[in-house]
Amino acid sequence: MNSTRVISPGWALLKPAARRTALVGVVLTSALALSACASGGPAAENAATADTITVGSSLSLDSLNPFESQYSTQQFAAYDALVRLTDGTAEPEARLATSWENTDDLTWVFTLREGVTFHDGSDFTAEDVVFSMQETIDQKYIGQSLLTNFASFTATDDYTVTIVTKTPDPLVLTKMSQIYIVPSDAWVALGADAFAATAIGTGPYTTEDFVPDSGLTFQAYDDFWGDAPATPTVEYRTFADQTALASALEAGEIDVAHQLANSAIDTLGSNPDLELFGEFSGNQNYFQINTTQAPFDNVEVREAANLAIDADALITALTSGEGVKEDGQLPMPGILGHTDEITRPDFDLDEAKQLLEDNDAVGAEITINGLAAYKTLYEAIGAQLEEAGFVVTIEPVDISVWLQEFKNGTDADIFYRGMSYVGTKDADRPFSFVSTTAKPMVVDPEWDALYAATKTELDPAKREELLIDASQYLADESYILWTYGSPSVGATATSVSGADFGKGLALILDTISKTA
Repeated sequence: MNSTRVISPGWALLKPAARRTALVGVVLTSALALSACASGGPAAENAATADTITVGSSLSLDSLNPFESQYSTQQFAAYDALVRLTDGTAEPEARLATSWENTDDLTWVFTLREGVTFHDGSDFTAEDVVFSMQETIDQKYIGQSLLTNFASFTATDDYTVTIVTKTPDPLVLTKMSQIYIVPSDAWVALGADAFAATAIGTGPYTTEDFVPDSGLTFQAYDDFWGDAPATPTVEYRTFADQTALASALEAGEIDVAHQLANSAIDTLGSNPDLELFGEFSGNQNYFQINTTQAPFDNVEVREAANLAIDADALITALTSGEGVKEDGQLPMPGILGHTDEITRPDFDLDEAKQLLEDNDAVGAEITINGLAAYKTLYEAIGAQLEEAGFVVTIEPVDISVWLQEFKNGTDADIFYRGMSYVGTKDADRPFSFVSTTAKPMVVDPEWDALYAATKTELDPAKREELLIDASQYLADESYILWTYGSPSVGATATSVSGADFGKGLALILDTISKTA
């Protein structure tokens, strides 16, 4: 059996033709893998399945605290939220809440699932929900920004939670899908630091033998409220190097490789013992320009930067031609708020050079900062910007530093935010980072007003119009550096089924099985 490459229907309509096949002054190899696609089906009927599978990922894992990350494998495996939204198109899936009602424009009432226990045997109740929400706010965890419009969380009784928002909020369910619930008593008794070394949730798996940045073992929780996982034991390993991850898969040391480099499209594509999966699934390389300082406080200098970006060349060199060109707006195709009426500026190096010269910005020194895993992308973009006349310094950082910069701000001129639409296919997610972080890179009352209007409109059609207006404003002001949406690459041994790479940065483990 030849290895399989799964590409979504209509992909050919999205894939751009390359204008250039190499970048001046830099040799490029792909180090990008932001998300992935669905793979496999159920194991053959009546086939014997293995009790253990080994999963590898290039994403580092230094904490099991569910409040310190978003869209992570350990959250889906060990914890639960009130609802789950994974594809952004279907109705929310009931998880710890069995039903919910929007009783008025500001009030939501959630009925909770009874008989659920945490991994320590304690009962799950409404108090745990209220505690988890409030702790996220009080300790300023990463989900805090999701809860700024929430006025109160009240445990009406043991299995009812009432949430009141400050203003009408069309994204309450989306936000509730991203806050995972912990047992309040255990959290208080252990403290946040000790809790980060374990995982006491209500999910399908408990955790054992956690070693930061190395891995852990997920063991099926016998008292899980839902369906038992397909495989009782999952050995989960993290790899600092995507090449090492691919090598481990080829050597049979792991059964599943999550977040492979895009180069795996070519290097693993002919291996008959593997199934390779890769497609665009709503994840993009979101670069924000710092408009609060020179040289990018000048809109024409920002325009010059965008004119200097040859996205087709990046896609060819870094993704084997499988990336999706950003078209001048933050919401990608398939995301609510996207429109065919907004376009990006065409690559025009001569015009970029002229704009820099007209604004006395030739030789302007700029920095590109972001996750070290994507250094090759920064170098490729830096090479193109230098060709236009900028002087570029690359500042790759590890994930802990990047998370702090993401939340608290950075002095970088261009900052890599990235974007995963798991849990929401809505323009609000990328919009929320333009000017609402602790140290915003955009300070613009007109933008703030446009964005605020999208956050309180409950009528879907009217809200979509407002999202498009906001997108057009961002395009006109050149607040974003437009590049491309990255394909996601994952692979499995041919004996593995049920691995769904379409959740991006998270891999749902409880559906994966392997024939024995």
